[in-house]
Amino acid sequence: MRLSDIKGEKALDAMADLIDPLAEIAQNKILVGLIRMKNYKEAVKIGLKQHKKAVLTILAILNQQDVETYEPSLAEIPIMLLDLLNDTELANLFTSQVETMEKTSTTPAMENTGASEN
Repeated sequence: MRLSDIKGEKALDAMADLIDPLAEIAQNKILVGLIRMKNYKEAVKIGLKQHKKAVLTILAILNQQDVETYEPSLAEIPIMLLDLLNDTELANLFTSQVETMEKTSTTPAMENTGASEN
């Protein structure tokens, strides 16, 4: 199922539920680099090995299944991953999540000196 297939309140719920797993994946700089280079084969391998729970969560949400009980078969996973990689709306969402993560991580933190200004 594509992101654009989910509509209305279900779309809002799906969006809220997708934030955490997408943020987890977006923090993996190697994986993000592979996706940007369109090296999907290596990106999928890393995603499946290092982010199992996040990938299953994303697949469950997009297929409108219960995240806790979702168990796709080995035959279903490649088809769903191809759908994911070809879903331009999900790619845009992921890209915007990565850009947000990068901006947040490169913004210098304000130093707390403990002194108050009056």
